[in-house]
Amino acid sequence: MSIQWPLVFFTLFVGLGCGTFVGSVILTEWYGKAKQIRTISSLIAIVALGIGGLSSTMHLGHPERMFGALGHPTSGIFMESTMIFLLGLTIIIYLLAVRRNASDATCKLIGTIGVVLAVALAFVNGDAYVMAAIPAWNTWILPLLYVASAAVMGCFSIGVLLAHTANYDTATIAETAATTSMIKRAALITIAIQAVVLVAYLVHIAIAPYPDVTRSVSRILVGNLALFFWGGLVLLGLVVPAVLMIKFYTKNAQGISPHTSITLGLASVLVAGIVFRILMFSLGSSIKQLF
Repeated sequence: MSIQWPLVFFTLFVGLGCGTFVGSVILTEWYGKAKQIRTISSLIAIVALGIGGLSSTMHLGHPERMFGALGHPTSGIFMESTMIFLLGLTIIIYLLAVRRNASDATCKLIGTIGVVLAVALAFVNGDAYVMAAIPAWNTWILPLLYVASAAVMGCFSIGVLLAHTANYDTATIAETAATTSMIKRAALITIAIQAVVLVAYLVHIAIAPYPDVTRSVSRILVGNLALFFWGGLVLLGLVVPAVLMIKFYTKNAQGISPHTSITLGLASVLVAGIVFRILMFSLGSSIKQLF
């Protein structure tokens, strides 16, 4: 299957928006830390969702066709568009609550509703590709990969915001250390989960029915997709982000500033996200013998 670039950037930016908002709410509302990033992280999430939604309309060739697709409530486009709208509306309400200095309980409630919608949206983005006619996609592991990818991007996005807004005076050193320790731990856990789910996806491809060379594990590991897998997914998606996150606010980090290390980590996981989607479309051959 040819690479559908509008869908690549649709799912990438939607995942970034979902991950950023979820990470922000968990850190600021659930744990009460780094509340200075609530507004900027929410705005980034809305912008990312908007870019993703715009990319989705480009896939239709003519954006006005979106209105026809929205007329079918059971379609994937309808479900994704509805969830993007609901999540965007929830984030706007959350921003208004923060702006009006609403109580902590109110902000936490609204933010938690947004977290549920964001996780569901990331899952639905992957679930839209689960098709029986495409063996490499016909697995629930695929939407789990989308959720894991969104989580990793969210951790690094929040890390960049923390590095950019961190206050270095003595009064906040302890709080900054505790907050960055949480981000490190969350990022490393999500990277590990992503690695496990990625291995599970390879196992699925290996045992999927209707085997074909176009979607074989050998093509991924040693064939023409090996560079994408080892260089894009393993190196840029797992190893480099893990190393850079470990260096985030680590003493004697060999001259690498916290902002530089975490920004490079975010760039790395974004590139890896694009590479994964390229790999996914490259494996998207159908059950040809049935046609």
